[in-house]
Amino acid sequence: MSSPMYREIDAPPYRLVINVQPKYRTGSPGQIEGYVSRCTVTRLDGSPVYQGDLQYQIFDGEIFIDLESAIRDGEQRARDAINTGFPH
Repeated sequence: MSSPMYREIDAPPYRLVINVQPKYRTGSPGQIEGYVSRCTVTRLDGSPVYQGDLQYQIFDGEIFIDLESAIRDGEQRARDAINTGFPH
């Protein structure tokens, strides 16, 4: 069973694992302001991704109104990190 807030994308030789979380309005814990994504980059063959680490973490991005936009943002930020050699 897959969640709309979780997506795995194979981008050989990498796998992007994107998790989306709701962000709630300040002072209104029941109201969702939008969604943010985080992404973990691993290698499909299990070898290190960056400087001996088996995974590379990309933390919260911007807040988006809908899930799909947040997922696209996580994917794009992961692909940018791959293309630039995983900067810190």
